[in-house]
Parts: sequence; structure tokens; C-alpha cells
Amino acid sequence: MAAWILKKRPMAESNKLLVGLFPAREVQAEIEAHRKNWWWPRGCSFPPGDRLHLTLQYLPDQQGNAEQRLRAALSEVSMQPLQLTLDRSCTWSNDASVVQPSEHEDLRRLQYDISRALVRAGFSLDVHVRGWTPHVTIARDAERAARPTSLKPIRWTATEFRLVRSHFTYPFRHEPLGSYPLH
Repeated sequence: MAAWILKKRPMAESNKLLVGLFPAREVQAEIEAHRKNWWWPRGCSFPPGDRLHLTLQYLPDQQGNAEQRLRAALSEVSMQPLQLTLDRSCTWSNDASVVQPSEHEDLRRLQYDISRALVRAGFSLDVHVRGWTPHVTIARDAERAARPTSLKPIRWTATEFRLVRSHFTYPFRHEPLGSYPLH
């Protein structure tokens, strides 16, 4: 497997807010084991295990009262824990390699409910409900990556979603802002 390479990327904004599902360490380890079975061309970059996530919503950074309103909107979202199965992997035309869950109605409902709560609270969203493709990015700049013929299904019980601030700095980092249990 190619070594971890973090590239400097020019970004128009320094921060964005991400609402997502972050897998537990055991699931991270299974995703990373699958990633090791790929053939990676030079120049790929790989997110560290603790940054692996499935994006539910992405929006411009908020501060002060707006951030508090955002947190209040997210706390209104209610859903049972999700039993997900990651069972497909591929490289997309944007050169991102991903693992994807099998179709899951409750996952789509969670994404819809989060989006609806944020819109009701007056926020503009970067991820639209239509066209949303649930995935976990395992590599970037992965043109010509060769994946194994199959992915041993990875079981993932999602018990919370999180709000994090993504700092598009060098090095890139996630700042945890809140956790919202699924119960």
C-alpha cells in the first residue's frame, strides 16, 4: 500500500461544518484492512482511521448564536441506531475511492431529517437530499487504483451522529463540536 501522503490543497474557505457518522475503531480497522487490499498508484492520499466518516450534511461554518441554533436543530433529530453494511467499493470519476453501504431506508431518513431540521433553522446546505450518495472516502487522488473483486461485508452499528468543524489548513483537522445519540 502506498504511504500516507498529505497534500497541500488550496481551499477557498478555512472551515466547514460536517454532520456525519463516524465508525468505531473496530469498523475503522476493517475499512483499513479492505483498503490494504487495493493497488494504489503513487500520489494517493488516505484519510486516517479517526477521520473516516459517512457525511450526512455539510454546511458553511457558523459561529456564536448561529452555532448554538445549529446545535439545537440537530438535537431535535431522533432515530434508532442504524445497522449498516458496507458491501461495495469503487473509485469515482473525481478520483475518490469509497466504500458504500447497501441501501438503507433509515439512513436516508436520518439524512433527510437532519437536512430538514437545519433548513427549518435557517441554514443553507451543501449536500442536497436528492443525489446524496452515502459513502466513506478511503482515498483521494486515486485515479487508476485497482480494487479487489469483492468487499467482505463490514457490519457497522451507528449509535450517534457528530458535528465537527473541518479545518482546511495544513495539516487538515477535524474539531469535534457535538455528539447526538441515536436511541
